[in-house]
Amino acid sequence: MKQRLRSKLTYANVISTVCLFLLLGGGTAVALNGTNSVQSDDLGPGAQVKAPDVADDAVNGANVINNGLTGADVKESTLGKVPSAAAADNATNLDGKPASDYRLHCPGNLDRAADLCYEVDPRPAAKYHEALKACALDQRRLPDAGELALVYDHLSANQNYEWTVGYFTSSGGSFADVLAQNSSRVVIPAANTIDSATEFRCVTSATN
Repeated sequence: MKQRLRSKLTYANVISTVCLFLLLGGGTAVALNGTNSVQSDDLGPGAQVKAPDVADDAVNGANVINNGLTGADVKESTLGKVPSAAAADNATNLDGKPASDYRLHCPGNLDRAADLCYEVDPRPAAKYHEALKACALDQRRLPDAGELALVYDHLSANQNYEWTVGYFTSSGGSFADVLAQNSSRVVIPAANTIDSATEFRCVTSATN
């Protein structure tokens, strides 16, 4: 009888019996597979390995499926500059120039209103054709009515009449539009004869 019993005993039978006793006694069954490690077959369906069960530095890039991590799984502050971007001038420059070179700016002592550069102070009164020539010599121009109204919006309320570009004839006389602004910032259009001495200021377009 003993001989037959011994012939039925195997390592697997013994381990199975030990596990059965542990389970019946409220203990924890430990899977032994001969490799001193837990294999997929040792985990029940839906079982999860928690963070405390994983040793520090035990998981690395080789353990992660390529493209398996999404944005929510990555701490952005730990990322460096993309190598290809670090070597590309266009990552920080446009056509070899820094982005600041492409901001609109005005030449000399002109101020800017939107994309228009204007002289802050009006020039002394002059006839219309004299005002035209003075602006042209400085590579500038007289503003149209809309541009001058925009300039006034960036200045103090009271503004005297100033020339705007363009003239017309009426009843045998030649006139040009002028614009002023009162203390309530109401823009007031009118017309002066082109030989009238009127203040003016020159404008130009902002560049980058």
